[in-house]
Amino acid sequence: MHNNDQVTKSAHRHHGHIHTHGCSSGGCGCSSQTAEQETACCCSHKPPVLDPQETVFIQELAQQGCLPVSRYILSSSSEKEVRFEMLAPVYMNDPSDGMEIVKEKGAALKGLKEKGLISLDYDLRLTDYDYKLYTEAALFAYFKDTVEEGKKRPGFLGDTAEIELGAITLTDAGKRIAEQLT
Repeated sequence: MHNNDQVTKSAHRHHGHIHTHGCSSGGCGCSSQTAEQETACCCSHKPPVLDPQETVFIQELAQQGCLPVSRYILSSSSEKEVRFEMLAPVYMNDPSDGMEIVKEKGAALKGLKEKGLISLDYDLRLTDYDYKLYTEAALFAYFKDTVEEGKKRPGFLGDTAEIELGAITLTDAGKRIAEQLT
């Protein structure tokens, strides 16, 4: 079981938004939306429409406080500026989860992030989670094998398969939606 105390205190600095509430007569004065998603309003004048997988994630995050996440990065050992996000976000329940399952869950997480309901922080790790499910997953092994094969081709940009580990947390807007679901 995870809770927000298990993520380092800097987690709230990394949400990418500022909370200042107050509706004015000229419309919503809320400025808590992220730079990427101007339509996400923390005041919840219009509750966002959630698909079933998004609802499951909101409920699980409300219960657990935070969840593990990862992303796969292709980088170059010779050129530090060469870094490509190849698959993200990656959320798994089982180390044998395949590409289709991971992509479905990833799409739900991307949808929640775009709606301003969750934060995906890859520079923060859960303190009581060892991430073996992610680092020893069949999908990550496949990614590493694919990079090894690619290195044999001339002009292949990346030569290193990396995994970045992090945490998923509810934003304040996500917490309000979670309360509405209970």
